[in-house]
Amino acid sequence: MRSTERPWRRVFGGGRAMAAVIMLTAVLIGALAAAPDAAAQTAPAQQQAQPQQQQPPRTPPAAAKKPAGTAATTPAQSPAAKPESKPDTPAAASLESNRAALDEIEKALAAESHFEDTLAEMRRRLTPMRSDLRETAQALEDELNQVTAQLKQLGDAPEDDEPKEDAGLAAEREKLEKRQGEVDAGLKQARLLIQRADDASTKVTDLRRGLFTKELLARGPGLFNRTFWSDLSDGIPSETGRVVQLVRAWWLYAANAAGRGNVIGALLTLAGFALAAVLLFRWLRQRLSQERMTAQFGRAFQAVMVLLVHAVAMPGAVLVTVLVLENFGLMPAWIKAIGVGLALAVLAASTGRAVALALFAPGEPGRRLFAWSDAEAARATRHLTWAARMLGLAAFLNLLHKTTTAPIALTVATSALLALVTAAIAFHFMWRTARSSVVDDDAPPGSAQGGIRIRVVLAVFVAGMLIPLATGYIALAAFVASRLVIVLTLTGALVILDAFVDALFGQVLSSSSERGRAVAALLGLSHRGLDLISTLLSGIIRVALLVVVILAVLGPWGVFADDVLSRIAEAAFGWQVGGVTISIQTILGAIAILLIGVLAVRGAQRWLQTSFLPRTALDPGLQHSIAALFGYAGLIGVLAAVLGAIGIDLQKIALIAGALSVGIGFGLQSIVQNFVSGLILLAERPIRVGDWVVVKNEEGFVRKISVRSTEIETFDRASVIIPNAEFITSSVKNWTHANTLGRVTLKVRVAYDSDVAQVREILAGCARAHPLVMKAPPPGVYLLGFGEIGLDFELRCILSNVENGLTVKSDLHVAVLQKFREVGIKIPYPAHEERVPGPPLLAHEAALKEAPT
Repeated sequence: MRSTERPWRRVFGGGRAMAAVIMLTAVLIGALAAAPDAAAQTAPAQQQAQPQQQQPPRTPPAAAKKPAGTAATTPAQSPAAKPESKPDTPAAASLESNRAALDEIEKALAAESHFEDTLAEMRRRLTPMRSDLRETAQALEDELNQVTAQLKQLGDAPEDDEPKEDAGLAAEREKLEKRQGEVDAGLKQARLLIQRADDASTKVTDLRRGLFTKELLARGPGLFNRTFWSDLSDGIPSETGRVVQLVRAWWLYAANAAGRGNVIGALLTLAGFALAAVLLFRWLRQRLSQERMTAQFGRAFQAVMVLLVHAVAMPGAVLVTVLVLENFGLMPAWIKAIGVGLALAVLAASTGRAVALALFAPGEPGRRLFAWSDAEAARATRHLTWAARMLGLAAFLNLLHKTTTAPIALTVATSALLALVTAAIAFHFMWRTARSSVVDDDAPPGSAQGGIRIRVVLAVFVAGMLIPLATGYIALAAFVASRLVIVLTLTGALVILDAFVDALFGQVLSSSSERGRAVAALLGLSHRGLDLISTLLSGIIRVALLVVVILAVLGPWGVFADDVLSRIAEAAFGWQVGGVTISIQTILGAIAILLIGVLAVRGAQRWLQTSFLPRTALDPGLQHSIAALFGYAGLIGVLAAVLGAIGIDLQKIALIAGALSVGIGFGLQSIVQNFVSGLILLAERPIRVGDWVVVKNEEGFVRKISVRSTEIETFDRASVIIPNAEFITSSVKNWTHANTLGRVTLKVRVAYDSDVAQVREILAGCARAHPLVMKAPPPGVYLLGFGEIGLDFELRCILSNVENGLTVKSDLHVAVLQKFREVGIKIPYPAHEERVPGPPLLAHEAALKEAPT
């Protein structure tokens, strides 16, 4: 087993990972390090080399099949709108341009044949168009409301038999009425265009779904078909020749454009990047190794670092090489596109390997996030790594086929190779797992059951790849293979990031850690507030990570990902619910108004109670009533403002209140009374959950307060449901309303010959000795009176929690009785005749006993 004493050496240490990380840093420095004068010197050479270069064709095969009519759907070929008259407002100009673009899109959608790239371009045009139309409609609606309000201020025009009004007012009314008609017409046009754009977007989505399904379920020659292998053998020489031409064209370009200065500059730039990366990562490794972290957070943090370093190192190296060569004039544009595609393919392969190394931690059980044996971790790492590499290879080969316009047989063969190799890797993993489950003795408990589940899932995917391959549905088989690798990779990354977020907010940024308390002190938060904020942030970030992973999984399905993103975008602009437009901005604005309004009202109410009203001549009861009424009025005003921000008309609320008043007249008085009483209880809080109350001969603790009733749990563990009106209209004893302080009274009777001072000292001493009795105020002992048979004393003491009263009273009784017996103080009791049990008396004995002497 490898040593785990220096985990950061494995994260940042030497080898291929270190070299790749060095190249990644070069991405950030390359744009600055490349000299502008070198690029300027190579420009003439580039211009001379361009006529001699042999650039391969880049048009994909599908492009040659497009009808001529579909070419009009690109933005560059969009015909300019030709309105009859020039729009006089920005809103009208926007509507006119959007109408022309929408007409063009609808015309293209009416064609018989469609292609994915043209539909995707339509979707890209429709998304900002719909947003612009909604903004225009909102602006026109606001302007219409403003003009209507101004007309209401002017009032109606006078009748014929009434005196004529001022000419200026008449002209202003005529102007406003004309503007009202124009804005109303524009608003109707905007709403019509919004509907047309929504319909066009829905149709584009349906067409893209249809194309996707058609391509996915397209059937061709299977692996056992002779035509498949014949087409493949014919296409390989053609593809090889085009790749050779591509490399030769690059060589000619570089030979004509590159000089010694360019080559030396590129080499020096890469060397500078490497040196800077070495220094940066050495410093970072030293700083991180000195950090003291908890076990869970340390494992999660190391897993995240391993994931980041191994995921971006190699693609970063490829990308920085491409950028440096292009910056120094050593790479043409078409080779740069292939280089960027190679970086993306390497990213897919390295991400799978990074997830495997970070999640399974082969050879490092101390860094592993869950209990797997070393053999299981190494096995899972190898298989996921090779599956991801196969996916990256297939992605790069498809890019190369598209660039060189390879025969369709090669693309089909690449898809078949991806599905076949992925199925073989999955089957090999299933076989090795099943075999090792019998002989693996160090496997943790429960791993056998988990292995069975994994094998069942993989068996379904293997069948989903092999059956389509055999029947000719190669695209479907490749899709299942790619989905399997992508889902496994992204799920592993999600597990790593979720563990890191959970450990970060649950351990490091919590009130139980020293760092969390420092953060709370810096932000001025209480420990409970810090824990609450940490929990909220943790939940929000984890949900966001889950959404990102889901969108990434749906990404190649473009259609469905676009649907999700469009719904999210539409939520920002609002949707109609019962005639009310609700949007994210509206909700956030209403929440802000509510929070600011409540804080302002509470602050003003507190200022009235503590600063202003005490300086007046009003009695304290009236002061409290004024402050309470001010608070209620302020909260009602804040609620009205919130409803106005949402867009709910207060007249509708008045109608609801009127209907409610009618309902009250038909027998709902009791329900409304309890409802209003519940609101008062929740607002004034005369009782709270956990209070010890006595109401209607019922005594117990308040467990729940709702708007209709309150639940009380008695000391017998019985739940009593009491209507809220009882707490408002009846007397309620609340033992813990302001605080939990309570008094315990102990009555004691002693004989007349007892020492009074000694009795008082014993009673007070027993109270002071009890740990639950408060020292301030001190216990008090009082002689209440002279009884018929003794002196009556009373001990009174204060408890910090009145709920402990019965326990304290029992303890004091026992202690006082024990002390009295030790010092000989007697507790008197009335004289009474006590019969000693014995055999029953005979009849003559009873008669003699009762006879007078």
